[in-house]
Formats: sequence, C-alpha cells, structure tokens
Amino acid sequence: MTRGRGAATRATGAVLAGAAVLLSGAPAPARAPGAADRPSLNLYGVTGLIDMPSAQSQPDGQASLTTSWFGGYLRNTFHFQALPRLEGTFRYAIIDEFYDGGAALYDRSFDLKFRISDETALFPAVAIGLQDMLGTGVYSGEYIVATKHLTPDVTLTGGMGWGRFAELNGVENPLRWVASSAGKRERLTGDATGQVRLGQFFRGPNVGFFGGIEWRTPIEGLRLKAEYSPDRYTRERKFGGIEQRAPFNFGLEYRPFAGLELGAYAMYGTEFGLRATFTANPDAPMVPQDLDDGPAPIAPRRAAAAADERFGPVREMIDDLPAGPMPAGVGAVRLERAGPAGARWARARVQGYECPADAARAIDAELGMVDGVTFVSPGGAAICSVVLRPAGRAWIEAAAREARVTALTADVAWHQDPKARATALEALRAALAEEGLELAAARLEPTRAQIELRNPRYRHNAQAVGRAAARMAATLPPSVELFDVTLLESSLPTVTVQLRRSLLEDQAGDPDGARRSWLGARVFDADPDARPAPPPGAYPRLSWSLTPTVPVNLFDPDEPLRADLRLVASGAVELARGLSVTARGAKRVVGTLDQITRESNSTLPHVRSDFALYLREGDPALERLSADFLFKPAPAVFGRVSAGLLEPMFAGIGAELLWKRADLPWGLGVELNHVRQRDYDQRFGLLDYEVTTGHASVYWKTGWFGLEAQVDAGRYLAGDWGATFSLTRRFANGWEVGGFFTLTDVPFDEYGEGSFDKGIRVTIPFGWALPGENRSSFRSVLKPLTRDGGQRLEVDNRLWPMVRDSDRAALREQWGTFWK
Repeated sequence: MTRGRGAATRATGAVLAGAAVLLSGAPAPARAPGAADRPSLNLYGVTGLIDMPSAQSQPDGQASLTTSWFGGYLRNTFHFQALPRLEGTFRYAIIDEFYDGGAALYDRSFDLKFRISDETALFPAVAIGLQDMLGTGVYSGEYIVATKHLTPDVTLTGGMGWGRFAELNGVENPLRWVASSAGKRERLTGDATGQVRLGQFFRGPNVGFFGGIEWRTPIEGLRLKAEYSPDRYTRERKFGGIEQRAPFNFGLEYRPFAGLELGAYAMYGTEFGLRATFTANPDAPMVPQDLDDGPAPIAPRRAAAAADERFGPVREMIDDLPAGPMPAGVGAVRLERAGPAGARWARARVQGYECPADAARAIDAELGMVDGVTFVSPGGAAICSVVLRPAGRAWIEAAAREARVTALTADVAWHQDPKARATALEALRAALAEEGLELAAARLEPTRAQIELRNPRYRHNAQAVGRAAARMAATLPPSVELFDVTLLESSLPTVTVQLRRSLLEDQAGDPDGARRSWLGARVFDADPDARPAPPPGAYPRLSWSLTPTVPVNLFDPDEPLRADLRLVASGAVELARGLSVTARGAKRVVGTLDQITRESNSTLPHVRSDFALYLREGDPALERLSADFLFKPAPAVFGRVSAGLLEPMFAGIGAELLWKRADLPWGLGVELNHVRQRDYDQRFGLLDYEVTTGHASVYWKTGWFGLEAQVDAGRYLAGDWGATFSLTRRFANGWEVGGFFTLTDVPFDEYGEGSFDKGIRVTIPFGWALPGENRSSFRSVLKPLTRDGGQRLEVDNRLWPMVRDSDRAALREQWGTFWK
C-alpha cells in the first residue's frame, strides 16, 4: 500500500501507452485474419464485458496493454493469454480519494482466469477466476462465469461471484452449507500487500450475480455492450469516489485495426469511462518474415550426375496391378531379394540400350510384388534401374548415394597441398561472411570439415547451420563428405551438428527436405578437446556498440512515472579463446530518474533500495568493467570466472559451472560470488558492505507449450537465504513472457511493501517488428518498488541463456528454418 496526494488523472497511462506502441506497432493496413472474432477486454484489462469478466479467452499467446479510466479510477493492465485456457493479468491502479483526507491509493494486483470448458452447440463456455488474488485485496473477488453465442454476432454472459461481485442483490453463500467459516470474509483496506490470501477465496456471507450481452454490429470493428454489475465500489466510496444510481453499464467499442481497441462507456448512471487496449500476438509478426535473400543453392557435385545416369530415372510407384502378358522384348526375368526386408527386385534382359520404363511397369503389373526393375544388356551390363515402390526407391537411392560418395572421395590429392587447403578455407570464410556469419576456426580433413561458427545474425541457430552448410557445399572440395558445424556463444562451444553432404544434395529442393535433413543430422555436445585451432591473427578481437536505452521507473507514489533517455556504450576485447575484458558506460541525455527523492527505510542492508542514489550520482556511470573467462572442461560442462565491476551496484569476483547435455531438456548449475558494494557515483570507489552470495540452480525445458521452469536456491545479496521460482513461456520466434517470485527467510513485514520480491518479464525480438534478420530484443521487467530481500547479482553473461537454444530439442524445433 502506498499513499500520495493529488489527482489520479496524472498521465501515468502514458508509459503503458508508449510501451504498447512498441508491443503492437504502427497501425496495420488491414485486419489480421480472425482479428474481428477475437473477444475484447474490459476496464480491468481482462477478457470480458465492461466492468465484468466473461468466459471467453484471447487467442493463445495474446499479450495486451490496457489503460482505462472512469470516475477518478485509473487502471493500467498487462494481460497475457499464458496458455489456451489460462490467462494472467498484472494491474497497476490509482484510486483517487481512497483515504481520509483525499490521499490516493496506488494499488498493484494480479488476476488469474481458467476456462474450464469450451463452448459447444448446446452448452456455453465456463470459466473460473480469481481477481486481485495477489495484491492489496482492494479489488479481490472470485467468480464462475458462462458465455454463449446466441448468434454468430450476439454473445450472452452470466455469472456468480464472491467479494466485489457480491455487493448488490446477493443470496446466501451456498458454501456455508459445507463449512460455516465460508460465510466470513475479511474486509481488506489496502494496507497489506503482496500476499496470497487462500483463506479469502470463495468466502463471504453472500454471492452475487452479474451478466451482460454483446453485439458485433454490421459495421466492421464496432461492438455494443450492456451489463448488469453487482459491484457497488463500497471501499472506494468510503471517503468519496463515485455515486451510483443504477447497476447498469453501457458501452461502445471500436477496433480500427488488429492491434488497437478503443471504448467509451456510460457507467452506473453517473460516470463516463474510456479504454484503450494495445494488443499483439507472437504468432502474428508486424512485418512479413523471410525478407532477406535466400540461402545459396546446393548443387550436386559433378560426379553425382554421372552416377545417377548409370542407375536410371526414378519412377512413381504403380498403384493398380492389372494382370497381363510379359512385355515384349524382355528376356529372362529373375526376382531376387534386395534392400529392405521383404523387398523384391527384378532383373530383366533386354535388347537395345534405351531404358524401357514402360516394360518396368508391365513387370510390376504382371507380378504384383516388385519394388524395382534393373535392366541389363545381353552381356550382363546394367542399362538402367526403375524404382516402382517406396521401399525400392529408398533402396536404389541408398545404392546411388554409396556409389557417388565412393567415387567422389577417391580424389583427395588436394589435401596434400597446403596452398589448396588455404584457398578452400579463405573461400569458405568469405562465403560465410556474405551470410552474416563468422568463421572462428576450421579444420579440413580429406573427407571431413570441422568449423566453429559465430552467429550474430540469425534468431534460429538451425537457420545459421543451414546457411553455413550450403556455403560449405558450394566451396569445399568434392571429397569432403562430412560437415561438423560447432555453434559458439561468446566463444564458448555449445553443440556440434554433423551433416552428410550427399544427403543435403539429395534433399535440396525437396518439399520435405527439412524433415528428411533432420533425420540425417547428428547433434552432440561439442568436445573441447577436439576444437580446431583458430587462424593466425584471430586475437585480440574487438567488438563495440552504441545503443539508446529508455529505463523507466513505475509505481513510485510520489511520481508514478519517471523515465530517462540514455546512451549506452559497450566494448569488449577478447584476448584469447574465452578470455575477454568488457566495459559498459551510460550517460543520461534527458530524463527525470535523477529526481527520485524517496529514501530507503529498510532494516536490511541496502543492497538495492538505494537505487535512487545511484541514479542521481552516477551520471555518467561505468556500469561494468570486468575480466571474464568462459571455458568448457568437459563436453557437457560449461564454466565462467568473472572479476571486476560486475554490475552497477557491486564489484568482486564470481564463478559459475553449468552441466547441460545436448540431448537432455534440463540442466544443473552452481554460482558463487564474493562482492562489495560500489560507490554511488559508479566509478571505482567501494562502500563498506560486502557479502558472499551464491545459488544452486535447476533449469527445465518442459516441452509443453514452450514453458521453461527455473529454481535458484541459495544466499542473496542482503545475506538472506531462500529460493527464486521462475516460469517462462518461450515462443519459436523469440518472444518470452514469464513471471518469478522469491521467498527468503526475511519476514514479510520486515521486507516492506509487497511482502516478497516478484515480477513479470517480457522479451520481444526486434525481428518480430522489423524486417530482416537480427538477434536483438526489447526486454522489460515489471515489478514493485525495489526492495532489499531476495535480490541477486545482475550478471550479464550467465551460462544458461547461452546454451539453452543450442541443444537437440531446440534445434529440432527450429529445423524448419534450415533451408531458409
């Protein structure tokens, strides 16, 4: 709970509106498919009518930012359809004149809604919801709601609820018949925050009823709504607030394009309301994808065509098997087993040297069990082979491939010539650079090429591997049959993908080539002992960037919105493999973050709550200056050692180890740091506070709807012990939406407002909103005011984010981009 003076009509919605523009983008010229059918959101920012919820859900993965206002109540909401049936909502509301004397309440709350059943021809959709289940409890209420389409354009909703949903015309709570305690419900005043009150759910003396109707008019994008609401806003009216004349609300909503909803409402007979919602879906990019040039074509090696001619053309299988005489001109026909178990192969003698495909079909029709026919001359020499059935096709393709590879790998004289090897490597380096890829190291053998690949461009590693393989096929000598591509992240070898060149040649241009190329690929942990040597002059290696950033501070009762425009300059020098020195500095251009005046009154060590001092005195700021060594002691073990100014508030030394096999969806990690707090000017001075902190971690990619779970248990910066629990949904294009909370041995009242650390993380890849390939992302964390309990060191180069997209499961999911 936080108190402040002044009207709630400050422009706090501006930050959410601005962030929403980033999320939804510029207006699209036309509605996205199905956009008109997507249900709208209400003034609470959840799927519903006007002030009441409905049983409908948004499309899976839909993310929305809503700003709504009526009667002195401003609500800013982030809503996410986390799973097809589950939606979550984070809300920041300003309620004017909530306290005696006119002070406003700055309230944060969290909702969940689960759709129990889908709508059918006879039955409605049914959902159950918890409103303000984690917050002050001012908005708390539980409900069960049903929604049914009366016609394709008319929707009817009705429900029953507890708490705020039971303030008017209620009936006795039926759960009192099960337990008398169900009739008691604590009246929350907004003084306690951040706790889940399980004892409140579905309790109270009464239950209330609500309902409404929605009409999608013939005017495209226009909807009309009407509802009955039992919410009397009793808590808000204690010291003022709205006066209600009727429990009815009426609204008009317009959707000018897929990413924007606008609404105007007549509320409770006395008030006027407005709503703006910006919405987007990870599966509906703002711009067309794959606008870059395609990969280089894979042309079969010259000897391959001659081998294919010797084996003849491949024909379609014969579906019908009519009986008939043996074809004219065919001599002794002999059946023999060949290829897969049970496959039959026919050998026929013919006169002449043209491939008699029609005769092959006739043999198949006559015998009814032939996979392929090979024609030989009277002297016994093979003229051609015609494959008739899938089993035979696979057999002869394998035979052709074996013969082709045998012929091509015989000539390896080039490998004995150092100049020829150097020329091949230089051609490969230049070809990869054209694709935006960097050849870090390479080793050429007579029939095998091993390369280490840096991928600064492509979101999907599988696409980078495909581009590299195409360039290897175009530049390396014909005898090189095996391609080993090792992916690097910050010079750390993560995983090796091995491909057979002949399989790529066979599948180039095949509509099913992506799937078939995956079946022929091997993915295994990169072996640190088998790494090719880097070329002369590879180190030192310099990289740098200059980036504008807009840090935002929300939820401060003195000023709910503050922001800066800053320039951040970063640079790194890699002195040797895995050994680098990194620096990052920031300078404010314009902003108001330095105007934060609230001082921390925490009884814990001020490890984060003095952030205002860092913002005020640290301009310019040296945010990081560290030496880092990344290494790999074993194929499935990754390591990091860092020392220096590790982050804006702490300096010291730390180490991390991660065990993660390429064929497993989970990993184990451990991290240990000894750090000392930095001076507020963020240069080289240090304060007296120092602490040893560390965590053991479990990472799990569940494989279910892209959900990833993480648990970190250990000691935090303030010396408290506990664990952080995270759950994130990751989409194939790089979108991430997740939440986390931390529980430690710090009591809730000692922690302060919010009771414990928690928040929401959102990552939006630039490639979703901008044309062309890139790996950059917009990242944001929504959380209450910074406290001291449960705070970790903010290290940029932790190991799990480096390796989680470079294992067999991730590559398999991405493999559809291999040929793109």
